Amino acid sequence: MSPVSVQTIRILDTLTGKKVAFALREEGSKKVRIYCCGPTVWGHTHIGNARAALTLDLITRIFHLAGYKTETARNYTDVDDKIIAVSEREKISAEEVAKKYTRAYDDDLKALGAQAPDHTPRATSHIPQMIKMISGLMKNGLAYEAKSADGKDVYFRVESFPNYGSLSKRKIEDMTAGVRIDPNEAKENPADFALWKAAKKGEPSWESPWGKGRPGWHIECSAMIDKIFDSALDIHMGGLDLIFPHHENEIAQSEGLSGKKLANFWVHNGMIELEHEKMSKSLGNLILTRDFLEDYGTETFRLLVFQQHYRSPMDISSESILRAEALVDRLYTCKKLAVASAEVTNSEALPEELKGLKENIQNALFDDFNSAKALGLILGAARLCFKDNRPEYWKAWRECLPILENVFGILCENPAEALQARRKQKLKRVNVSEEKSREIEDKLREREHLRLRRDFQASDRIRAELEGEGILVMDGPDGATWTVKSSVKETTQI
Repeated sequence: MSPVSVQTIRILDTLTGKKVAFALREEGSKKVRIYCCGPTVWGHTHIGNARAALTLDLITRIFHLAGYKTETARNYTDVDDKIIAVSEREKISAEEVAKKYTRAYDDDLKALGAQAPDHTPRATSHIPQMIKMISGLMKNGLAYEAKSADGKDVYFRVESFPNYGSLSKRKIEDMTAGVRIDPNEAKENPADFALWKAAKKGEPSWESPWGKGRPGWHIECSAMIDKIFDSALDIHMGGLDLIFPHHENEIAQSEGLSGKKLANFWVHNGMIELEHEKMSKSLGNLILTRDFLEDYGTETFRLLVFQQHYRSPMDISSESILRAEALVDRLYTCKKLAVASAEVTNSEALPEELKGLKENIQNALFDDFNSAKALGLILGAARLCFKDNRPEYWKAWRECLPILENVFGILCENPAEALQARRKQKLKRVNVSEEKSREIEDKLREREHLRLRRDFQASDRIRAELEGEGILVMDGPDGATWTVKSSVKETTQI
């Protein structure tokens, strides 16, 4: 039963496919218990990792807005084949690799303005818990030993768990059709997955009842959740790519051992594409978080992410980044005008878009954390304020500021100082002088006046003139923004 003082939040649960009202799992509980799958720490984070981290940040902040307290955890996978490969390449231990990139991940999230989780467990700190769980699964007939070239492996027997496939909506027979078992794996069924792997020469390993080895990936999260939350979550989060096999296997392990539901709600964020292509190292189109923040800043990325519903796929382009950058600047201008209107006493009737604005925004956020709809309401109201430019309108819009600052994590700075710093960052990125930028913006203002007078022929001449100088002009509902053409391609090939 939820506390009386909180607002109702509705969540679309991946497991059931239904949107239902959130309620705390245990009556009398004072906190929403949330676990989010974190990174495998073998390299610097890219903006896909950053989106997942900001989804946890957003959802936590919305629960706080609704009156809840939260207890959150996000793990680090610090033993993995990729970490071992980097260790060999960089001639340092796997432990040093993990520590190096854990620090880098933490630094990136701090730069993103993401609130730190209450718990940040590491897989290697929970090996005894994993061994205990694996032993329990074997005792219950849900797991079995198998000899391998390196010693003894342990596998989960998927056919022993009747609900296997319920999260991903897959059938075991469909998963195994045409699949061959690796000659080095003595599995009973191709769908069975590793709980423990025998140690190969030179790899990190730990003593266990099955000899030296290391845990499989999936058992890590189950063990950490069991240790921190007693295998009883309100919400389990992660990217859509983790639904199968990772989260499917977590459910099988945890529920097979405990006999109780692992999580009341499963929440998955959509993936990021660049110019309609999946980000990958092989394509060379990864944007590292630290590089993006250096070029565009924290607020641009946060706004870019929150303009999309967390479940939606997100296609990032040079144009969408630049629009988000310009939109943050516009919102800072809104803040300046709204703060200046604080003392207005005129009670002239407000238009519908400004009546109950705060309540409408909150209702959007409480409806499956719909940041896109909430921002749409904020920006729509801002356009109306710019159009009529009445002080009482800006005073009404001022109600947006606490939500923009406390939920979206933007507009937290002094407007004049923020706009100056952001301008300096942009001019450095596009390598344009202050004098040249003023010339460009004067021409854009002249062009806007011509467009308002419907003199499109003259406005097009200005655009053509700017483009002839290598300046790309982009029009949008909140006005025009510009960049240097030569800088656009670099945006998607960091």
